[in-house]
Amino acid sequence: MQPQTIILPPALGDATLLAWLVKAGDTVTPTTPIARVLTADAEWVVPAQCAGVLAEQLVMAGAQVTAGAPLARCAPLRRIRATPLAQRIAASLGLDLATIAGSGPGGRIERNDVLAATAGEPPLNAIPERAAPAEAVPLEPAHQSLEPVTSQPKSNGVVATATRPLLAITELVPLASATIAINAQPLLQRCAAQTAEFADRGLQATPLGALIAAAAAIFPLHPLINTAWSDAGIVVRHRYHIAAGLPNGNWVFIADAGDLTERGIARALAQTDNDLSAATCVIATTNDWWQIAPPLPGTAAALTLSAVHPQPVAIDETTIITGSVAHLSLCYDARIIDHPTAMAFLADLCSQLGVKMI
Repeated sequence: MQPQTIILPPALGDATLLAWLVKAGDTVTPTTPIARVLTADAEWVVPAQCAGVLAEQLVMAGAQVTAGAPLARCAPLRRIRATPLAQRIAASLGLDLATIAGSGPGGRIERNDVLAATAGEPPLNAIPERAAPAEAVPLEPAHQSLEPVTSQPKSNGVVATATRPLLAITELVPLASATIAINAQPLLQRCAAQTAEFADRGLQATPLGALIAAAAAIFPLHPLINTAWSDAGIVVRHRYHIAAGLPNGNWVFIADAGDLTERGIARALAQTDNDLSAATCVIATTNDWWQIAPPLPGTAAALTLSAVHPQPVAIDETTIITGSVAHLSLCYDARIIDHPTAMAFLADLCSQLGVKMI
């Protein structure tokens, strides 16, 4: 594509260019204000009129410009192909994907390309997932005094080996949990709207698929959720391998969930891979609002979405309706995660899902 010319709109007439609002190298859209100009009638802001990168300013501030004359040149943006996870990590780190070379098919930028760009080191997939990592953070004492939870069901709703044999806890781990109630109606409506599109591909749009996609999207912002405890420190993982718990009690392993779209996650949920040994986080749905899945051994957290049940919901001071209410719970290793961290993750997860806490 050839560079485009940004002109002084003829309808404004002749003008004096007062100041540039962008500089060469800035990315612009058709509505981005790029310059302030003064005509005989008023002061105006000139939009870019095209999308791309401002390549060159053709007029200096203070110069007289004839109506319709060129102001600047705009170069088209380079088409960037990147996985969803690579885009999210780059955004959270403030990196420009245009400056990163992709190692994937057709030059696609992948997670490891972004991570390598942050440190100027080889891709981190060269480091064994369960080995003691280079980036272990010092251990800090838990912020609350908690009684260790064993592999027996507890009255606080923690579900362990009695009903979840795949989630047997073989060591004493101090667990805590945070639970919030949400209005699940927007989530149900979203799944219903996707039903036909997913069915055309032989897939199902489910709240679990949406939950996994939303959680994977914000994992880069909450790195402690996808970690593990070790004697040397906290193992921070950069790959999101999910042990997905279905309402029927079955479990499915989803590798690199952060690199998948919601349709890709739905496709993975239809598989039968239930070897959870490499999982880094648990995300489950249950049929009962009080059930909470505990973390797998070697992981730090388990996220649970309960079944939806009708419940009165206050819309405002004078209006109460019967809403579709579900509970989101995060059960976590209290040596690694504290309550404020858990609540911050759940709050961001609600925003990502488009639901509100009740």
